Amino acid sequence: MKKYSLFIVLLGLFITSCEDFLDRDPLDKITDQQMTFSAKEMELYANKYYGNFPVLSGHDYGPYEKDNASDNLVSGSYNYDAQISGTITVPSSGGGWDWTMLRGLNFFIDNYHKSQDPISETAPYIGEIYFWRAWFYYDKLKQFGDLPWIGKALYADSEELFDSRVSRTVIADSIIADLDKAISLLPEKSMATSGRIHKDVALLFQSRVALYEGTWEKYHNGTAFGVANADPNRFFRIAANAARAVIDKDVYAIEPVGGDKSKGYWNLFNQTDLSANKEVLLWKKYDMGLGVYNNSQSIWGVSDNNTGVSKYMIEAYLCSDGKPISISPLYQGDDLVEKEVQDRDPRLRQTIYQKGDPRVIVNGQVSGSFTVPDMTYDSRLRNTTGYQLYKGCDPAAVHEGGYITASIIFRYAEVLCNYAEAKAELGECSQNDLDISVNQLRDRVDMPHMTVDVGFIDPRWDFPELSPLLNEIRRERRVEFACEGYRFDDLMRWAAVNLIKRPMLGAKMKQFADIKDQFKPVLDPSAIPVSDAGYIAPHWNSPAKNGWQFDEKKNWLKPLPSNELVLNSNLEQNPGY
Repeated sequence: MKKYSLFIVLLGLFITSCEDFLDRDPLDKITDQQMTFSAKEMELYANKYYGNFPVLSGHDYGPYEKDNASDNLVSGSYNYDAQISGTITVPSSGGGWDWTMLRGLNFFIDNYHKSQDPISETAPYIGEIYFWRAWFYYDKLKQFGDLPWIGKALYADSEELFDSRVSRTVIADSIIADLDKAISLLPEKSMATSGRIHKDVALLFQSRVALYEGTWEKYHNGTAFGVANADPNRFFRIAANAARAVIDKDVYAIEPVGGDKSKGYWNLFNQTDLSANKEVLLWKKYDMGLGVYNNSQSIWGVSDNNTGVSKYMIEAYLCSDGKPISISPLYQGDDLVEKEVQDRDPRLRQTIYQKGDPRVIVNGQVSGSFTVPDMTYDSRLRNTTGYQLYKGCDPAAVHEGGYITASIIFRYAEVLCNYAEAKAELGECSQNDLDISVNQLRDRVDMPHMTVDVGFIDPRWDFPELSPLLNEIRRERRVEFACEGYRFDDLMRWAAVNLIKRPMLGAKMKQFADIKDQFKPVLDPSAIPVSDAGYIAPHWNSPAKNGWQFDEKKNWLKPLPSNELVLNSNLEQNPGY
């Protein structure tokens, strides 16, 4: 009787080759007696899923660039993201409705119990696979809402291939259950292999999932995208408890990297080694010696990759007195970018370039400094708004053929923001809750503490219908995670249609009018679109002049591809398509 290792069997689920398989048993017909499982095989197979994490990679911004699909960054293309721009159509196939990854995960879960190795050796990898199934389904939940729940490996003749979609709240519960399983199996961070998923990563992710679903059910209630008999508080409780479990371990901390509060936040995103960092739960290491590197710094160092920070993002930062720009006497107006950053939350100065900031440092020597945004550079690389991203740009991270700036995958700041928001949504956020969460973030940059009563009224709050406390917690989340790829999901779960449909603007153009000689001679500065009020308006000459054409009757979710509706008559299309 032939024996098959777990690794070979699972690999066969995903690849085909020209090799002659006529003398082999079909993979879906292998019996229990023909299967072997070892801890090492489980480890090798789990490794392949780590590529799903968003990390720095090629000549792009990596996870930072995701904020182009939000009101934080403004891409030069008004339809950068078809869902948020309202240009999405029903695809004939594909469109994100891909279940290949799930089959391999379920095959593993169906069979891992057959291993002869002790559970102490296999548990971490079993926990990882449950984590990855949760990750897979969370991604699908955000895209499509209701889904078929497939809890076992399927084959060509499986009846489950024709299952209908179940309510998104059932899917969310199933994701949370998978994460409970992962949490029970994964090791503590101190016992985990470096770079691998551990218990606290799963807890953080569980708080993310529960907070997403709770806010979705609350703010989409009563619409075609809501949930019958919704109970968002149940999810808020799960989110708060998962986040608090990480906080109470007292092993993580928010500290200015390098000890300098004027640079400590910026420094966090420019490290090559985060192994000793108390904030980072999981990160990716790059090693030129192993040929593992990214090329992101080659973009930041010379250009802004056809994007720019939005005026709305700039305006979100409080002044250094803890008050918003609408009421603080410290605000100096927006005529000059260098004036906008004065007496503001220090994270703003550490997020956008200012005159004199080094662009390239070689052997400790500055070989180029920032003067003005690259607004007239090549259309693929130009800055679009007059606010050029500095966060995540290390001018000294120069390595021949690539860069080894580390990628942060999960950080403790999200635990703190998730906890504060969940407690506020439950209506039970105390001053102590704020002090152990978002005020830790403010301490890093010497900003005044947030208080439960907030202490002011901002006439320009993004969510005037909500409490002052929720508005400020949402502001803190936006500022802390500026351009890290969180904002799209936040806009979706909060049903923030008014923020999505605003015209996207940049800095005042007048301040750049007399420095034409400093622009790269590719585009005439007079060709830069400008609004009637004098602000740079990248979409002024597009259908998005007055805001994205987002359709709140359908664009909260993606459409299912038409071929899937034909193949499975039990599937129903999402609303509006």
